[in-house]
Amino acid sequence: MSAVLLLSLQIGPALAGALLALAFDAFDRRAAAVASAAIGLLISGGFGLWAGVTAAGATAFDVLRVGGAFSTVPGLIAILAAVALVGGWNEFVGRPGGGSSAALVALAAVASAAVAQSFDLLMLIVALETAAAAGYALVADARTRRADESAVKYFVQGAIATGLLVMGLAVLVGGFVPSGSYGELAAVFEQPSMPLAALAGALLILAALAFKSSLVPFHSWAPDAYETARPEVSAFLASGPKLGAMGAMALFMMLVGSGPLADRIIVIMAVVAGLSVIVGSLGALRQRTYTRMLGYAGVAQAGYALIGALVLNPAVAVFFAATYAIATTGTFLAATAFRQVRPEWDGSIQGLAGMGRQHRVLAVSITLLLVSLAGIPPLLGFWGKFQVFAGAITLSGQMFLVSGNALMGWTYALLAVAGIVGSVVSLAYYGSVLQAVFLDDSSSIVANDTDGDSEEEAPSAESPATGVVALTALAVVILGLVPLFLGASSLILPFTVR
Repeated sequence: MSAVLLLSLQIGPALAGALLALAFDAFDRRAAAVASAAIGLLISGGFGLWAGVTAAGATAFDVLRVGGAFSTVPGLIAILAAVALVGGWNEFVGRPGGGSSAALVALAAVASAAVAQSFDLLMLIVALETAAAAGYALVADARTRRADESAVKYFVQGAIATGLLVMGLAVLVGGFVPSGSYGELAAVFEQPSMPLAALAGALLILAALAFKSSLVPFHSWAPDAYETARPEVSAFLASGPKLGAMGAMALFMMLVGSGPLADRIIVIMAVVAGLSVIVGSLGALRQRTYTRMLGYAGVAQAGYALIGALVLNPAVAVFFAATYAIATTGTFLAATAFRQVRPEWDGSIQGLAGMGRQHRVLAVSITLLLVSLAGIPPLLGFWGKFQVFAGAITLSGQMFLVSGNALMGWTYALLAVAGIVGSVVSLAYYGSVLQAVFLDDSSSIVANDTDGDSEEEAPSAESPATGVVALTALAVVILGLVPLFLGASSLILPFTVR
């Protein structure tokens, strides 16, 4: 199968679904619109996952790669976008313009997939800005004053990141690689006398990708955006675009991390990774709002993914980002489910008190997802963090014992320590949610329980979100058990760049 045909099968159904969604929404057929977008994404995602396992790497139009990780990551992004649409079905269908919002999610998914597939600097900037524009609109789509403020903040900071990206593009394309091809770019960075201007250009590109991944110091937009956007929209924004950006960053680090100036780039980005873990973890500890806590936790998770990218093994970084994306989609959709089964919920962590007694399936599902994000075995998130930390520790030992490079040895060692400590701290802020869900009593439940008897389970409202959260939690469990029988390589192989 040709690369162009394979690419068409991966993005064609999603684009067709988005266009149909816009057409149906114009005639106020919101259910048909959301269904069209979701079905198109599922078909595209299925083709992408299939190609990721079976297809060899190839280049379409000289700018987009397909096969291997370049198909697996786009496929997973499309699947997660479809999951967000299905989980938020009631919300998308129940409000004017819901079909257009679903179409925006599908278009953002296609653009995020193109970010991960880009093998050309010019294509990268086009895909990044397309995904960003859709993201601004999706945040503002909540149509509240706070959402408008968050969207403007996101847009202003995004414009600065775009400026950095354009400057980096001007330096690298104008001075070294007129074609913008990654293949030629790698040759530039491998030159023994590579000029510092090329280093500056690479760092500018990495800074723009750091913004898209919500890495420190480009992270402040993320907690506000994820908190004020609709939870089903945040479920996608916190997973799909971030997964695409981390895929692009891991590939770019592999290209620039093999030359004479590689140590400087790695040390600078290691500072970014360490700060992201620290700031994200401490920020999450201070939060009292559920989705805002997840936003800060996502900053720390991006730091872990960057540690994987600094190991210069894209498969490790992207695999970790994928484990995070799957679980975080479920945790944000849980906010939609919480509000459906408890309409008076104010969004706070404390407001989830008693949820474990009222809605046990939802409570168990969110427990599994949060435990996976914390990296507790044998759930899926554990394998992602294990690969990241093991890679950093292994490289640290090699630098000390084989290469004699003490600076890099300490860099990787400190990254491993920061990641492990951050994972321990995450037990506190994820645990605060579980404490509220299972141990705290809501005032309404206590007030109604005059005889001191245990609470009866409240009837659950019919909600697609609850079912999708449960299925996501089940996926985290099943995929987490696979390495016990087939080895961790069985999960990492589809994310291998080949």
